[in-house]
Amino acid sequence: MDDDDEVRESIASFFDSVGMSVATFRAAEDLLASQWLPMADFIVSDLHMRGMSGLGLLHEVRTRRRDLPVVLMTAFGTAEARAQATQLGVHAFLCKPVDPENLLALIRTVLTGGTASR
Repeated sequence: MDDDDEVRESIASFFDSVGMSVATFRAAEDLLASQWLPMADFIVSDLHMRGMSGLGLLHEVRTRRRDLPVVLMTAFGTAEARAQATQLGVHAFLCKPVDPENLLALIRTVLTGGTASR
């Protein structure tokens, strides 16, 4: 999830190219109101978006699906945001630009029960 169309479409195309089903959303509120949240295997979201932030989304996801892996990405990360995300149980907190291959490896590790470094 990213409010930047180009970033969102690029990540979705990459995951689609390796056979992963992808649903994209421009805003956290759109994901939360959708039918997809109960079926999601993981969430990749930008930290800074219009409306609800990635931290707000992470908090809301933790109330609805406690164990759903969430990866947050940002070009403007702070130690405070990283600490808040870690406290909320983020699986990874990544700095943009994110290498798609590294993101895929991280997601595969998380989906197979491994742990990601935060």
